[in-house]
Amino acid sequence: MRLTFRYPVYPTKTQETTLLRWLDHLCGLQNSARHDRKVAWETEGERVSCNDQQKKLKVAREKYEDFHEVPQDMQVCALERTDKAFDGFYRRCEKGAAKKGYPRHRKQVKSMSWKLRKHKLKTGERVRQNPIRETAWKHDRLKVPKLGEVKIYMHRPLQGDPKEVTLVKKASGWYAHISCELPDTPKIEPTQAIAVDMGTTHYLTTSEGEKEDNPRWYRQTEGLLRKHSKDLSRKKKGSNRRKKQQHKLALHHERTTNKRKDFIGKLVYKLYHHEKNNVLVAEDLSVSNMVKNKHLSKSISDASWSIFFQWSGNIAERDGFHFHQVDPKNTSQTCSSCGQKSPKKLSLAIRTFNCQACGTSLDRDHNAAINILLKAAAAFRGERWVATLYETRNKNEARDTGFKHAEQLMLFNAVTSPSL
Repeated sequence: MRLTFRYPVYPTKTQETTLLRWLDHLCGLQNSARHDRKVAWETEGERVSCNDQQKKLKVAREKYEDFHEVPQDMQVCALERTDKAFDGFYRRCEKGAAKKGYPRHRKQVKSMSWKLRKHKLKTGERVRQNPIRETAWKHDRLKVPKLGEVKIYMHRPLQGDPKEVTLVKKASGWYAHISCELPDTPKIEPTQAIAVDMGTTHYLTTSEGEKEDNPRWYRQTEGLLRKHSKDLSRKKKGSNRRKKQQHKLALHHERTTNKRKDFIGKLVYKLYHHEKNNVLVAEDLSVSNMVKNKHLSKSISDASWSIFFQWSGNIAERDGFHFHQVDPKNTSQTCSSCGQKSPKKLSLAIRTFNCQACGTSLDRDHNAAINILLKAAAAFRGERWVATLYETRNKNEARDTGFKHAEQLMLFNAVTSPSL
């Protein structure tokens, strides 16, 4: 399991000038590698491998001084990024995807990476390099190749074996992302499950009826964003005032993103740890298709459901919990009590689900969240993730399994299987 720790870095003015020069060099190197692959394919019909480009890099470092000034590990990582981009392009071409996504020409690069090597001790043991030198002061020191030590604020200790370091330049400053290798956490036995239904009016609704308000980060700051953009348009191109305004606009976007990520991270942690749930179930939504709706695209993008799903899975993997996604079909159109589907499709304007068969009246999102949990329970019981809602309420199957009521066919009440 890989875990990345992010720390703020405070380089001096001289060090920052050197880092910015390295970023420009790596940007040109990636564009040259892309051009080399493009020309080789158009002229000879051959694919250039990453190993071939690393051999050319070795020759260039011996011949040109500007190549020799930049650490070789950073240049190799830049070539590997280009190779990864082309591998994804070839894979999409083989699958026949509508959008192939040919690697684009990069105008700017804002990150540089290098891998930590192993060195041999006097005892014969090989140990990986420690990129951090601890001090008695507030700031420790980060060892950067060919640059020396840079101040870094270690607000939390590293865990595991450091594998790779990435320096990232943002509007608010420099940050170091240290990727560490940790042993996999064993999955715990599911005992308490909860399902969530995502929305735009409320960010989510749980199967227990609790709602989480949607802060609408982008819409809250839309007026200030308009002001910054208008001020930028009035500045003369190439002037220092325009550069300062560009930095102010970039800082505004970064703050909005940080607010959104802070909310999502705390919400996922709350669902797992504060409410003591070890199973979280959500819908398998195709967000990329949903944002094509011109009426809801801004609200869906502002909510960042994809980040919520990704972080839910990451925290579940880190802490040994369970996260599953089920088919969202008819979860909001079916009664959670009797399992009967609504004869008429309910529009998004109808926020209360009224069942015509059993008379159940329930909030639309709460009803959908219960159906999501029941759908996951049926799939878990049948060891498959494609299940109809009727299977979860079949009382004969529930009696044969050993449960008194159909509602007991939940993930946290299953006794026939030790894990999901």
